[in-house]
Amino acid sequence: MLSSSYPLDVPEGIYWGREWQWGYYKHPPFSSWVLYSFYYIFGHIGPYILSQCTIALSLWLAYLFGRQLMSKSRAFIGALFLLAIFYYTWPSLEFNHNIAQMPVWLGLVYIFYLAIRENRWKYWLLFGLLAGIGMLVKYTVALLLLTMVLYSLCTPNRRLWLTPKPWLAILLALIVFAPNIYWLIEHNWLPLTYASARSAEDANRNGHLAALGYFGTQLINHLPILFILLFTRTRLSLRPSVQVLRQRDWYFLLWMGLVPTLILVFAGLIFGLGLRDMWGMPMWGLSGLIIVSLIPEPVFISKDKSLLKGIAVWAFIVTILMAVYVGFGARIRHKPSRMDWPQAALAKQADDQWQELSSCKLDSVTGSDWVVLLVASYSKFAPSVMVSGNSAYSPWMSNSRLQQQGTLALWPADEHPQTPWLEPLAHHSELVVKQGEWIVRWNKLPDREPLKVVWQAYIPKKCLKQQ
Repeated sequence: MLSSSYPLDVPEGIYWGREWQWGYYKHPPFSSWVLYSFYYIFGHIGPYILSQCTIALSLWLAYLFGRQLMSKSRAFIGALFLLAIFYYTWPSLEFNHNIAQMPVWLGLVYIFYLAIRENRWKYWLLFGLLAGIGMLVKYTVALLLLTMVLYSLCTPNRRLWLTPKPWLAILLALIVFAPNIYWLIEHNWLPLTYASARSAEDANRNGHLAALGYFGTQLINHLPILFILLFTRTRLSLRPSVQVLRQRDWYFLLWMGLVPTLILVFAGLIFGLGLRDMWGMPMWGLSGLIIVSLIPEPVFISKDKSLLKGIAVWAFIVTILMAVYVGFGARIRHKPSRMDWPQAALAKQADDQWQELSSCKLDSVTGSDWVVLLVASYSKFAPSVMVSGNSAYSPWMSNSRLQQQGTLALWPADEHPQTPWLEPLAHHSELVVKQGEWIVRWNKLPDREPLKVVWQAYIPKKCLKQQ
């Protein structure tokens, strides 16, 4: 109701999911499949519903895991403390692969804990299944799996490797992940080369010490928890007492909660990796449980209600701020964010323009990525997308498909996207080219200069309407 267009990663995930591939040029497929499914079932509000369901699932899993370690009341407050981490508030409006990882990381930690504690087949097999699905969500889940392997080798749990259960869990994970491995081989490891190029760009821009900036950002994201503790005058101890948490469980909690970030930071310092702040989003699902474990029992008994009130006040404040930012941020900044574009108007303009010229459905759109993604995720034709740059990024498209079905190319008047596949289409004997320009007003910024969009329609002659 408040935003006029999707956040940055949402339309990209929708068009990926619509194609039902086993991989995409940036990421593995699973979260895009889920995103498109919610979009298909619930309509344009589906991605927002999915994002909040993901946050709710993360809190529930944190609570379930906390119940294995501590009292119900501590686990409950520890789970709710996640709402006082920035990543669980404003960024949660935008469902993407980082948001999708949140419940995956928590679920893996929870099941891994049960597997090494109980050593039962059902937990190991469930762990293998979830590990495989996790790798289909985002490849950085491998960092958590590495953390778990290191933990098992550095503790008495290393003896479990002498039994078949963890090995069969690995085998199950590989079976689940295998279709994406095959896709990677067939498509020349596109996501890895893409990520490597992006990381190299960030490293060249920021250098080795950028990893310290990444770590500092992760700490800043936890400041609301600190404020709640200060305002409620809740004292922490340096380590939990035995009556709060068993020592081995405390070490497990610290290891799983901190080691993935430390590995990433040290890798950034040593190898100069370009670390992105949002990579930390799924890594802090245990922060609330760690904090609540450090509250001495007498203090917790006297402060539990105050902590709940503090969390509720913070959640209310941040919700109001989010609503104001989304609804009125463009007017405050005097410039649009990604959520302030006239998406519905652009999609309607594209649909009307195509129907005016062609009797066939709009099969695909190409051109400037952002405009094209906005149109594709709101158009009644649900067209495929061919993103700019490398044609390998859109393997569902081909020259023969473009020649047979035509396409609609769009870009802002001040942009010049790389679309080399359009030039041969202009000379194809079975296609007619029409072009023009739209003037689209910014509905949240009526005084701003309207958006000028150049369009070129490549229409099959069999579909061309007589003018």
